[in-house]
Amino acid sequence: YAVQTLRNAITASTFLATTVLTLLTLISGRIWDILRTSARGSIGREQLMAQFVAITICMLSSAYGFLQSARLMTHAGFMFPVNTGTKVDSLIRRSQN
Repeated sequence: YAVQTLRNAITASTFLATTVLTLLTLISGRIWDILRTSARGSIGREQLMAQFVAITICMLSSAYGFLQSARLMTHAGFMFPVNTGTKVDSLIRRSQN
């Protein structure tokens, strides 16, 4: 069961990281369009730019966290040995042959 739990956690972390990066791409495109059409030097433009930088930093750090958790869970999967003589051990040995 531990292997399946790790696999599910890795899948979830990878999915969340790609979702965050996709949302960041969509938000970036929309904000770029708004910034292109707004007047230069306006206060609203500067506030929007500050909000965009804050959102970008937050989303990139969350994507980094999700990817690091997937990497660390992969390493954790190698640290948990399977006892010899169990059903899982026999399945692993048969699949290696």
